[in-house]
Amino acid sequence: MIRISRTYISQLTFSIRGCDVYLAVFDEAMVLQHICEDYKSIIWTERFHGFGDFKLTVPGTLENLQIYRLDYYLYTKGTNKLMIIEQVELNTEYSKQSLLTVSGRSLESILDRRVMHPYPIWDGTRLCMHERTKGKVKDVIKHYTNLLFKQRDSLDTSHERHVTGFGWYSVDELPSGIRKGRPVSSMDIGDIRANANGTVRNMSRNPDYTNVAYDSVDPYIMEGSWYKLVQELTDLTMSGWAIEYDGEDPYYWYGYTYNGVNRTFNQGDRPPVVFSPKYDNLSKATYFKSKVSTRTKIFSGAVKFTVPLELQVTKEYLDDNRDSAMQNNSVTVGTKGLGLREGYFQNPSIEHTNGYTISTGAKQWGLSSIDPESIYRQIGEQCNTELWRHMPLEMFSGEAAQQSMYTYNEDFFLGDFVQIQNEFGQQDIARVTEYIRTSSDSEGDVFYPTFTSLSDIQKSKPGLNIT
Repeated sequence: MIRISRTYISQLTFSIRGCDVYLAVFDEAMVLQHICEDYKSIIWTERFHGFGDFKLTVPGTLENLQIYRLDYYLYTKGTNKLMIIEQVELNTEYSKQSLLTVSGRSLESILDRRVMHPYPIWDGTRLCMHERTKGKVKDVIKHYTNLLFKQRDSLDTSHERHVTGFGWYSVDELPSGIRKGRPVSSMDIGDIRANANGTVRNMSRNPDYTNVAYDSVDPYIMEGSWYKLVQELTDLTMSGWAIEYDGEDPYYWYGYTYNGVNRTFNQGDRPPVVFSPKYDNLSKATYFKSKVSTRTKIFSGAVKFTVPLELQVTKEYLDDNRDSAMQNNSVTVGTKGLGLREGYFQNPSIEHTNGYTISTGAKQWGLSSIDPESIYRQIGEQCNTELWRHMPLEMFSGEAAQQSMYTYNEDFFLGDFVQIQNEFGQQDIARVTEYIRTSSDSEGDVFYPTFTSLSDIQKSKPGLNIT
């Protein structure tokens, strides 16, 4: 698999005061049931990569218990996101007003309701294979999501997996109500594939046997929650994904992968979006750096696998013991000595030899396996990914002034690249990774985006369109 490395993570958050939070409750058939006007507080978070979430507090009354039902939907204006009510908690203190806390996640969480699972090699066997893919990330996600939800090219409305009113689309297929003027070229995540380029050697016991399925590149192995797999796949492209509705009424849901639009100084197609005291759109800010969890080299735990007999005989790998293990480590970032900060990744997720045999006809048989060199590559890629997660932190936080010139979902969107500057002349490119709405009796209404700065390595990644 293609993996990404980064030198740091940097976040910048701003808030905008003075906006009303409109909340409506829809039932499972997407019929309006209630307009919420008595809430005590609301936190509504949308994310570029993965599901968002919410937490709503209302008076603990019998009427509200009947209104806020599990699997109902929460809607607000100014966004194409919907939240699913997944948890309701009534807290009663008999000398005070009872409170009902309602929480849940956005539509993106429905992908966690489907899994990729092993399937029989052929009818009547107990032996199973995992799903593998070698395609482009955007095509893989589109194909398998529609397959798992029985949509579009795999449409089967009678199947238990089918969901009415939902499908996965390419960005050029999205309605204008979701694209909102964003150019397709900037939203497309590119042609990065879900597999590595290393050649997998064809291993056989019999010269007449040929493993025709995967003998050119390392496949991407898919097993488990489809949500988790989509998160991993979009990590490969540094892209985001969403499930959203089109228009004012949330009746049909569109899933899609997408990249952000370049709104920095490094382009001339559209006005840059700049957050800086220079433009009076920052009211306060905080700067933070940390190396508490930093690692500059990652070692893996041992991955056990079976060495095919042919490779034992030639002594190409290890010794005469068929049951063997292999480990690897990441690249090294930083300096030696005290500057070297080692980490340990105990359980890399590796596709390895499982030892079953495949019949290809009379007197033709062989091992179904991955080349040990492929295992070694995969371990190294997993270690590099773990290293990417433990880079130094650099964080900006603050509040945008009420008179900010930029409007969310008009001037900038989740995933967009914007310019950030501080009063000391430092500037960087950042990506909009979250948008948060909060409202309470004590604090009023506060809306703010969260930004994540990109390292030089990330900025040069193919398909990001920001250099």
